[in-house]
Amino acid sequence: MASVKRYNIFCQKCQHNFPVFASVYHTIDVDKWVKEKADSHDCKSYADALAKARAPRPINPIKLSKKKA
Repeated sequence: MASVKRYNIFCQKCQHNFPVFASVYHTIDVDKWVKEKADSHDCKSYADALAKARAPRPINPIKLSKKKA
């Protein structure tokens, strides 16, 4: 039985660590699995997701008007 673990995988192409949550069974070679995940990593979509997550969020104008009052 396997439990879900967080693996930080390093991508050689974009030089980033990216998290993967997975349930890896004891019959799977973890080093080989991590290498496959790093090789199949989509660097562009990961960079886009990071940029979107780090971008400042717009303030709701209704909440802003109540804050000024």
